Amino acid sequence: MSKPAGVVILFNRPLAPGEPGSLCAESDAGVLLEVDAAESALRGRGVPVRRAGVRRLRDIPDALAAGPEPLVFNLVERLDDSTGAFNFVPAVCDAMGRSCTGGSSDALTLTLDKWLTKARLRAAGVNVAAASMLQPGAPIDPATLPPFPLLVKPVSAGGSEGIDAGLSIVRDIDALARAAERIHQQFDQAALAEQFIDGREFNLSVIERDGRPEVMPVAEIDFTLFPAGRPHIVDYAVKWIPGSIPGHVSPRKVPADVDAVTALRLRTEAVKAWLACGCRDYARIDFRMDREGRTYVLEVNVNPDISPLAGLPAALKAAGIPFSDFILAMVENARRRATT
Repeated sequence: MSKPAGVVILFNRPLAPGEPGSLCAESDAGVLLEVDAAESALRGRGVPVRRAGVRRLRDIPDALAAGPEPLVFNLVERLDDSTGAFNFVPAVCDAMGRSCTGGSSDALTLTLDKWLTKARLRAAGVNVAAASMLQPGAPIDPATLPPFPLLVKPVSAGGSEGIDAGLSIVRDIDALARAAERIHQQFDQAALAEQFIDGREFNLSVIERDGRPEVMPVAEIDFTLFPAGRPHIVDYAVKWIPGSIPGHVSPRKVPADVDAVTALRLRTEAVKAWLACGCRDYARIDFRMDREGRTYVLEVNVNPDISPLAGLPAALKAAGIPFSDFILAMVENARRRATT
């Protein structure tokens, strides 16, 4: 692998607490940990690197033009313009002749929308949890709902934003109406009422090297670390606020304790989901397994968190892949796309 001529790390400058739009300040600020990790890996390998923080889509041309770097490490996870504005970062980079890492604009747009992602996965033969979409101001039709209990979350949000262990799992129509209204008011979008799969939760990180997806070891959320009575879901607090689970953030086991048949099924389904959603470079596929051993893909996370305590770096470590090797491989993927 040749050394890249230079890389600019493009990221969203976090909002300050209390600043308009800072509803999820912890996840917003988490991007800086990713920037630090990527920059350290690149500098450690002698790659010239510059960071550029942006707030709006229109900031990107100036940020890129400020330096000569031909490649972009895309860590933009949110922009002030709109909920999905960050999806267009790869397209803007491409338009300026800069090749960027991570998912394409098409894949980012698809997977931000959990409802459309379910449809795409279902069409590809991937098992998904049943769900109903609840629009703001529209009455709830019980005939369209999966069986209770349901997990209620924003239809277009990442990082467990909008998920609360005490509010998001509902067991009757009145609780559902309250949970949906909370999403409508706080996030100004539709709510997804999804069949709650009460069982084990797995996630599989997938990275692309030499043009092929490689599935990392199976990781499992370790619910044995949850306090008694706390619902077994990774809500926003567990993911982003240290101490929600004492001593842990997103507690996990990797490699997970699963039999070979289950591991193969999860790995096969992860690749199917990767291909169905047009993923590239790196992604994380989240699963639930019910009491009968059936597996369901919950989400396909394009450009997932790569900060040091996140799931993807943990999976890389379990696979024996140095983090700096991963970062360089992603940059190499972008370089190859620039020349094809």
